[in-house]
Amino acid sequence: MTTATSIPSQETAREVLASFWWMPLVRGILLILFGLIMLFSPGSTLLSLIWLLGIYWIVDGIFGIFEGLRGHTERSRLWAIVGGVLGIVAGLIIVSNPIVAGVIGATFIAVLIGVTTVANGIMMIFAGRNGEWTWWGLVMGILYVLFGIFMFAHPLATVGALVWLFGFWAIVAGVAAIFLAFRVRGLAKAEQTS
Repeated sequence: MTTATSIPSQETAREVLASFWWMPLVRGILLILFGLIMLFSPGSTLLSLIWLLGIYWIVDGIFGIFEGLRGHTERSRLWAIVGGVLGIVAGLIIVSNPIVAGVIGATFIAVLIGVTTVANGIMMIFAGRNGEWTWWGLVMGILYVLFGIFMFAHPLATVGALVWLFGFWAIVAGVAAIFLAFRVRGLAKAEQTS
């Protein structure tokens, strides 16, 4: 005995798309708003994200402690409770002083990115020694090294630039989502009239 599974028809799929065309529109509007906030107020954007990270660690730490209390072995209980307590402490430190936490975190991230960029630049510069060497590889390697040194030397400017970059990305993605919404709506309307 065979059973037939019902596969949605193209009409059903179009109807579903037509009824949810507004979702990418809302996403697009929210992305554009978020992008504008990042561009025009990068400091408060970073501060808000840092504060949310602190809240997350507090909540995650509480869950970790509860998980530890219900753990199966003594060792798993201990590590879950220790991790939970450390998460709560870190979260409280961040929430109570988000600016200092942000500066320390931003500096660490920018230095890490800077070191990685310098290492990649050095690899580009010396990659030609083992194979076909190009001027383009040398120039790109030197630019990478210089950019990495700048990021290492100016970590807060690096993080500020990343916030702006994400702001531009959010605006572009928002515009694309809005175009998608109206494209889906237009296709659905065209299908209904035909």
